Amino acid sequence: MFVTINILYANNVQKSYNFGYINGSMSNYSKKDLKLTMDIWMKEVTKNLGDVNMIFYDDPRGAAKDIKDGKLDYISAFPIVFVKYFDIGLLSDGFTGGIKKQKLQKFVVLVRTKSNKNIEKLKNVKVGIQANDEIMEIYTKVNIKNAKIKKFKTRNRVVLDLFFSKIDVALVPLSTFVLTKELNPQIGKKIKILKITNFSSNILGFYRKDFNNKDKEFIFDTGIKVFNTVRGKQMMDIYKIEKLIHTKTDELNIEKMLYKKYKSIYKED
Repeated sequence: MFVTINILYANNVQKSYNFGYINGSMSNYSKKDLKLTMDIWMKEVTKNLGDVNMIFYDDPRGAAKDIKDGKLDYISAFPIVFVKYFDIGLLSDGFTGGIKKQKLQKFVVLVRTKSNKNIEKLKNVKVGIQANDEIMEIYTKVNIKNAKIKKFKTRNRVVLDLFFSKIDVALVPLSTFVLTKELNPQIGKKIKILKITNFSSNILGFYRKDFNNKDKEFIFDTGIKVFNTVRGKQMMDIYKIEKLIHTKTDELNIEKMLYKKYKSIYKED
């Protein structure tokens, strides 16, 4: 999605901020629902600043090209998308929505409690992931030999299929496991965490390299102010975020290392 924020300064000089969102980064929402809620959200952010125009990016390569050409100021996506499609050297630190307990966004490897294998000994097993969690598909192919990957529409469904012994391993964020256990305490008795990975389910946002630092501060401060409004809190509830957090391009290093290992195994260019 491509968001244009037009800001009118006291000197009557209009300045445009172009924000991009890659469609798959909000995989739990339909494009129609996402556009509707984002329309409301951006109007709230800019109601005293200017007009808003929004466009979705379906193809990450289009967003990467716009960053390179200087047409895009900010882009938000899953970390693996940046690693695969973007020149990281053209990006600079940015921001995203997050939660207070960041550990809850880490992906975990779940197995049934009766399993006595560690991650290194897992092989020839059925592994469940949410369809858009590409980083976990790569993680599986690198760490679990001869795994049969089954993709699900929702992360909750992944946990339930493990609970009902339809798969052997589930890869979901810790927050998903915590929630499903709250809804059904039997899940906590039958499923255990084998490993907490270093990979986050959170999307990240970055500015283009030459974006003005003062503008970064202005946008971040404006976002925080909006989050303190009634409408802002409603949007936070919809997207399950609790605060704005700064993001650093260094956070992509772990995905870069995994993807490099994946390409070396599968001989991808």
